[in-house]
Formats: sequence, structure tokens, C-alpha cells
Amino acid sequence: MVICGAGVKHEPLCEMLTGIKAYGDPLTLVIRDLSEDHDPQQLAKITNIAGLNGLLLKPYTAGAFISQVQRLVEQYRSTPQLLERYTQHHQDWLQQKVEAKVSKMRAGFFDYTSMTDAELVDKVSQELFKFFQDNDENHLCRTYSKGHLLTQEGAENDFLWFISSGEVVLKRSDEEQELEVARMGTGSLVGGMSFVTGERAFTSGETTCNTEVIKLDRKTFARVMETSSSLLALFTNLLLRNFNRRLQKSILTKLQLQRTINSLDQAYEQLFEKEKMAVLGQLIAGVAHELNNPVAAILRGSETISEHIPDLVRNSLPQSEQQLGLDILQSAMKISPLSTRDIRSRAREAQQYYPNNLMARKAVLMGLDSKEAFKAHFTSSDSDTKLDALEKYHQVGTFLRNISVCSHRIADLVKSLKHYSGQDPEQQVESDINEGLAETVMILDNRLKHFNVDCRYGELPSLACYPIALQQVWTNLIANALDAMEEGGNISISSQFFDVSPSYINVVIEDNGPGIPDTIKDKIFELNYTTKREGNFGLGIGLTICQQIVTQHQGQITVVSEPGNFTRFTVSLPVNHQRG
Repeated sequence: MVICGAGVKHEPLCEMLTGIKAYGDPLTLVIRDLSEDHDPQQLAKITNIAGLNGLLLKPYTAGAFISQVQRLVEQYRSTPQLLERYTQHHQDWLQQKVEAKVSKMRAGFFDYTSMTDAELVDKVSQELFKFFQDNDENHLCRTYSKGHLLTQEGAENDFLWFISSGEVVLKRSDEEQELEVARMGTGSLVGGMSFVTGERAFTSGETTCNTEVIKLDRKTFARVMETSSSLLALFTNLLLRNFNRRLQKSILTKLQLQRTINSLDQAYEQLFEKEKMAVLGQLIAGVAHELNNPVAAILRGSETISEHIPDLVRNSLPQSEQQLGLDILQSAMKISPLSTRDIRSRAREAQQYYPNNLMARKAVLMGLDSKEAFKAHFTSSDSDTKLDALEKYHQVGTFLRNISVCSHRIADLVKSLKHYSGQDPEQQVESDINEGLAETVMILDNRLKHFNVDCRYGELPSLACYPIALQQVWTNLIANALDAMEEGGNISISSQFFDVSPSYINVVIEDNGPGIPDTIKDKIFELNYTTKREGNFGLGIGLTICQQIVTQHQGQITVVSEPGNFTRFTVSLPVNHQRG
């Protein structure tokens, strides 16, 4: 409804009414003063212009004014078309007002994006303090001393804290200690996430010095934002910047953490290789010694064979004796050598056929010590000459056998060492645990020969694993057992399959050394902890790596020890675990 009062000249009034009618059909009531000099034609023009709804002349009574207004309202109520048109125009007018307001706020919002953080904080502070200057009956602008708690981790938070000066440290509990998460200075918002989302506070916020804050609850925050559109844009910018900074910091922290994890992975790999090479360095000396023995035997055998071959080719033995020599040579290549005790015993019995003990021993070695063999091939006069000739066949056969045995020994050592020093594939492979144990025993043979070793390998299914990594475990456990014992000690190595649900394989390595005191039993898997005696090299990382390797296979390693009696390490590996 538009009511035009007295005192407005005719021409401006006509222009104004015409403009109003251009925007729709509002209820229009014009009031004119009869005391003024009015031209009747002008009054008629005003009355009829653009469908004027009513004209009220002064002086008038209150009843006349109310009657005019009621008549106009009833006129619109009784005419649906007019009411509908009025309603539509009113909605359009409101929509225009809202759009203008939003446009103004949008423009105002982006006006602040060019501000620096300090400029934005200063502007928000000014506007907030201006708002609360004469309107702070609840004392929301306050100062806290050092150690005041603003938010409590895990508790509900109904306030948003704007720090106008000072500092607040954010902390979060981790197991039994409190860790500092961030420090919030002037212009920061504390409790923003929990205030906006309604979730419990993620951190505890505590002042580190005298700190001035503005404490806003949800009701006050809404009142502040509704009262000042400029403050709404400012505060929204500040809130988003705070959230963005926190998000950026979280992303940077995650990236830094990932880099740290990658560095730790690389360090672990280097540490693993360092320990592996340290153990390998100890093994090389033993393997070199083990290689030296068969190589020396091969050299001796080849020299002896080289000396005897011409004699065998040019000998003057009868054809039957030469055939006997070839049979002795072939037998020497296949038959395992007799023990010293058996040789002495059989030589004593053979002396009744042969003139002396030396000839009897030769006959025993060639398998000619029986009465029947002596009668078939010898007489008392030529037994010495024939035995010397046949001995060369036997020696050649024996050295050929030794060369074969030593060659296989060298090949096995090289294969084991090559396997041990190699690299596991990225994916697990089906492997025989017993084979890995046997190879480890072979590599450590130079040390194990000074101890009583009992190996009992059960029948095992193949296991999806990293075989070289597991061989590192067996090497460390066996080497530790040897280091703990004096020469002549007992060590047992066994494997067993348990066909239960879930099924698993147990590898047990036990020694009868001095044992592990209860006071240090829980420390032996810690990094850099070693109990090696002086003269035994140890980095203190062997058992740590063993535990990590076994864990990688989803297994476990346990130790049972009685000081003065024994130490038993048990490695349990699940057979049907998911492959890595």
C-alpha cells in the first residue's frame, strides 16, 4: 500500500504515482489538504492517474481514514486477480531486494581476498571490538592468564575463540604423553572445527601467556553475523583461511611423514644389508677354510694320478691281473673308506696270509684280505710285488672318488653361498624350509664341526615365503647359539609341521649354553642390544631383523631359556598366510 500525504505538489505527485504504477498495482491512497489552493482539474488528474485507488481530503477524521483503508483492502480481497497480481509483484520485489543484498555481500566477500593475513585479522578485530564496544554485557571480550584451558580434548565445545593477542598451544594425548600439535597466535580461531561441526574437541587448547580473546557462543555468533553484513564477509574469510592453513599444514605434515617413512624403509634395507654383510663376512672365512680342504685334496689327488697313470699304462702285469687292477680301481671309486678301527682289526687277521702288517693293511684297503682272495691272486713269493702294482690302481680309484666328493662339496658350498648372498624376489615364492636350513648348516659347517650338532628335519609342506630372508634368520639364530657355547657344546636344529587350523611350521634351534637371564630376556630383540662376548662380532641388530623378517611372514619368534641349562628359540610360520 502506498499512502501519499499532503504537501506534495501536483506535478511531482503525478510523476511519482506514474513511476509507482510502472512497477505494479499497489494500493494507492492520496491525502490532500483542502486548505490549499487546488485546481479542480489537477485534483481530477490526480484522482484518475494510473488507476488511483482513493483520495482523502484534509481535514479528515481517524474513522474516515480507517474506512478508506478498509475499503481498499476489501476491494483487493474481493478481487482475486488483483490480490494474486499484488502477491506476485510483492514476491518479485522481495527477490530483487534479496539478490541485491547477496550481490553486495558477494562483492564485499571477494573484496577481502586481496588482504594479507595480518590486514584481515586487524580488520576483523576492529569490527568485533566496535560491535562489542557498548554491547558486551556478558563480558565476551576477556583476558586469560597463562595456563587457562579453552578447549578440552574429547569434550563438547560450544564456543569459538578469536585470539586478538597472545598465544594458545594445541595439544593431543598419545598413549601416556601429551604431544604439541600447533601454536595459535594473534588472529587465530580456536575450536573452529568442533564449533562448526558440533563434534567433540580434537585437541586441548591452553594459553601460554596473557591472552586476549573474544569468546563467541553460537547465539552470539549468529547475532554478530546477522547485525553486520560486512563482518559476516570478514569473518567468513578469516574462518576459511584458518581452515585452509590447518589443511595445508596437515597435508605438508603427511607429505613429510611419508618422506620420513620412505627414508626409514631405505634405512631398514641398508641396515638389513649391513647385518647380512657382517654375518657374511664371518661366514666367508669359514667357507674359505672349507673350500681350502677339498681344493687341497683335489690337488693332491690329481698329482698322484698324474704320477701313477704312466705306470698303469706301461705295467707288465698279466691280462688277468690288469683286469683285477681295473676292478679294484672301480671299486675304490664307489666304496666309502673304512674306519681306522676296521682297518686295524682286519689287518691283524690278514697277517696270517701276508708277511707283514703293511702288506696286510694294503690288502684290507683293496678288499683282498680274505683267504680266498690271497689264494686266487698271490703266492708267498710275489705277493709284495703284486700288491705294490695293484695299490696304484687302488690309489687312482681312491683319488678319483675323493676328487668327485670334493668337487661336489665345493659346488654345494658355492651354491649355498651364492643363494645366501642373493636377493629375494618381490613376491613370495614356494620354498622348502628344510632345504634352507640344510644350506645354512652347510655354510656354517666350519664352525659347527667343533660342536655336537643334531639336525632333525620333519616332513614339511612348501611355504610361500622369502627364502633368503628366512635363511638370514636361521644363520643368526645358529650363529648366536654357537657364540654362546664353549666348543663341544650341543646344538639341535629341528623342524615340524602342525596340521591344525590354522596350520603352521615350527623351526626350533636349541643350545645348552649359559642361557639368557630373565632381566635381559625382554631386551634381546631391541635394536643395538647385544650380549656377545669379547671377540665375537655383533652389531646388536641380528635378532631385531630376525623378528622383523618373521613378522613380515605373519609369524612369531619366541625364546625360552633357563640360565645355566639351555636356550630355545622357536620360529612359528603360518602355512596358509596371505602372500605379501
